[in-house]
Amino acid sequence: MFFKPSLTHKSGNFTSLSKSEMNRIQKKAKNSHTSFTESLRSSCENMAGDLQSRKRGTGIDFEENKPYQPGSDSRNINWRTFARTQQLYVNIYNEDKRPSTYLVFDQRSTMYFGTRKQLKIKQALKFAIYALLRAMHQQQTVSGVQMAEKTIWHSIYSSSNSIHSFIDTLNTPPKPESNTDNTPALNDILSKLKLTDGAELIIISDLHDMNDKTTSSLYNLSRRYKITIIQIQDPVEINLPAKGFFNIQNHTDVTPIEINCNNKNIADPYSKKMNEHFDNFKNKCASMGVNFQQYTTTDDVL
Repeated sequence: MFFKPSLTHKSGNFTSLSKSEMNRIQKKAKNSHTSFTESLRSSCENMAGDLQSRKRGTGIDFEENKPYQPGSDSRNINWRTFARTQQLYVNIYNEDKRPSTYLVFDQRSTMYFGTRKQLKIKQALKFAIYALLRAMHQQQTVSGVQMAEKTIWHSIYSSSNSIHSFIDTLNTPPKPESNTDNTPALNDILSKLKLTDGAELIIISDLHDMNDKTTSSLYNLSRRYKITIIQIQDPVEINLPAKGFFNIQNHTDVTPIEINCNNKNIADPYSKKMNEHFDNFKNKCASMGVNFQQYTTTDDVL
């Protein structure tokens, strides 16, 4: 069971960030010298130039000597070793490679839900925009995909102007459509990702369609890339209200669905099942080295 309604508000900006909120995120990102994963937990200094590529190649940091093979770059032959052993060896260096951030941002209909303070989509925007601004200030390239009713794939952005344009696009969320038959699944998106070597993958979603296949895809990706998952939920998706009747309505539904929270036979098993489901997923992420963070719409992430 998962909530998939969208709330309708009469006034105000409920799906994008205000200028003051953007300024707060800009200031926080500019002062961050950590990776996105570390910035969620600590403030230890780590400049972009300290990051090392996972790919070997030409560079300035010596890695090791390896026996010469046909096709090896003759410019890297270690002649001192040859003079001593009469065998050809080549020097291997760590490749100088610009770090990159890849964002998977969920803008599907389930993100347009909220019972307290704000919609999930707005909370998710704060993390997404912070990640992009942090990457920009650390002179990283960025790219990503918007998971909406129609998937939007973004190319690599490197200049501040192009990254700000990407941010403006995210801060204007598409309105959910009534026909969601073609809505992309998270697993489909993960299977189509094409990341550059050493990229940091950031997934921001409510994970409503996460399953065992998702875990398998993440395992394969975690072997090559650093992964951070930010799950955004509304408080009632974690624990149903203690009492009363709760009406939920999908934007495609004509009649709301009524849940009797006074019935503990419904409320308690629901909360237990949801918590066990995501606790299990969190443990699997930890075993894979994937950083899994959970937030609700009531958390003050700024």
